[in-house]
Amino acid sequence: MRLLAALLLLCAFTTVSCGGAGSAQSVTVLGSWTGAEGDAFREVLAGFEKSTGIHVDYTGTRDARAILASELHDGTPPDTAVLATPGDLRTYAAAGELAPVGGAQQGIGGDLTGATGPDGVRRPYGIVVKAAVKGLIWYAPRTLPAATRARLAQPIGSFADLARIASGAAAKPWCLGLEDTSNSGWPGTDWIEDVVLHESGAAVYDQWVSGDLEWTSDPIRKAWRTFGSVVAGTRSGTDAILLTGYGKAGAPMFANPPGCLFDHEASFITAFYGQTSGRPQAGRDYDFVPFPGGRAVEIGGDLLGMFRATPAARRLVAYLTTAKAQEAWIKRPGSGAFSLNRSVPPGDYPDPLSRRIAQTLASAGTVRFDASDSMPTVMAAAFDHAVLEYVTDPTAQRLDRILRSLDQVRCTTGSASAPPRNC
Repeated sequence: MRLLAALLLLCAFTTVSCGGAGSAQSVTVLGSWTGAEGDAFREVLAGFEKSTGIHVDYTGTRDARAILASELHDGTPPDTAVLATPGDLRTYAAAGELAPVGGAQQGIGGDLTGATGPDGVRRPYGIVVKAAVKGLIWYAPRTLPAATRARLAQPIGSFADLARIASGAAAKPWCLGLEDTSNSGWPGTDWIEDVVLHESGAAVYDQWVSGDLEWTSDPIRKAWRTFGSVVAGTRSGTDAILLTGYGKAGAPMFANPPGCLFDHEASFITAFYGQTSGRPQAGRDYDFVPFPGGRAVEIGGDLLGMFRATPAARRLVAYLTTAKAQEAWIKRPGSGAFSLNRSVPPGDYPDPLSRRIAQTLASAGTVRFDASDSMPTVMAAAFDHAVLEYVTDPTAQRLDRILRSLDQVRCTTGSASAPPRNC
C-alpha cells in the first residue's frame, strides 16, 4: 500500500508519464509511415520528446486507415492520426470526430486544412506534416536535342506550348503508366487535375473539387481531351499504359535510344529514378520544369488530425509545424519531403534539385491539394476507374458517356446540409 501511495504521489506531482493514450504527459499517434519514413518520423518525435518531456507512442502500419476507422467505431481513437487524404479529414470533421487545431498552421498555401464541422462552421482541422510537389514535367537532358533543352530553359506559357516543344523532339514523346495495385488510374487523374488548375484557374478547380461543377462542363471536358492527347502521344500503347507502374513509367527516358522523353510525376518520383539501371543522378541525368500556365502548384500532403484534444496532443500538433520539426524531414537525403512552413527556406534542402522544387512551391501564387484526394472516397474511386476506361478508348463518344456517369456519381455524394449543385 505504501508503494502504491508513493507511485500515485509521483504521478500527481511530477512530469513522469503514468498513463496510456490521452494522459497529460503522453500522446498517441497512428500513422502509415514504416521503414525509412517511420524512422524519419520517429526522429522528429524524438525532438518533441526531448524539448517537452512528453512521451509519444507512435504506431506505424500500412493499414492505418482501416485501423483508425475500427478504433473510431469502438470509441477508442488515438489522440492523433495521419489521415490518408484531405477527403478523409473533411469527412471526420463533418462527423464531429476531429477536434479543431486552431491556427496551428498558416504557411505556404494558407488554409489548406479547413473543413466544415458539425456546427456548419469552417475551421482548420488538421496540419500538413509534409508535402509532395505534384505537376512536375521530368526529362533526361542527355537524350534531348540541344534546341529542346534550350527552349525548356525559357519560360513556357501554357501546356499547348509545352506540347509543341515535346512533339518537336519526338512524335510520341510522353511517358505514361497508370498501374498502382488497388489505386490504378491516379497518374491520369493527376494529369487532368493539373490541366484544370493551370488552364482554368483555382476558382474552377475549387468548384469542381467541391462537387458544384459538372464533369460535363467545358473546363473539365477540355482537361480530359488534353489528357487524351497525352495518351495519343505515348509510344508504348494502351496495354503498356494500363499495366506499367507509375514508378517505372519514366525508366525508358534513360534507355539508349530513349523510349520516351517526358514524364509527368510528383517530387517523390526521384526515388524511383534512382533505382533505374545505371543509377541516374539528379541534375545530370534528370531534371524538371514546372507544369506551365500560371503560378499554381498542386500538392499531395500527409495530414495529421487530432481526435482527442488533450494538452499533450495540442502541443504535438503545434510542434510538428515548426521549422525545427519540418527540417528534420527535409534534410534527410532522398526523403522527398517538402515543407509548407515559410520559415524553412529553399536553401535548407539537401541538394540543388530539391532546392529548386522548394523554390517552385515557395513562389507559387496558388497552392491546392490533389483534387481526387480531396473528393469523397466514392467520387475519387470513380475518377480513377474512369481514367482507365478512357485510355482504352479515348474517343469523344466514350468521353461523353464517362463524364455523364461521373456526374451521376457526383450527384450521389455530399451531405443533406451541402448537396451538390446542378443535380
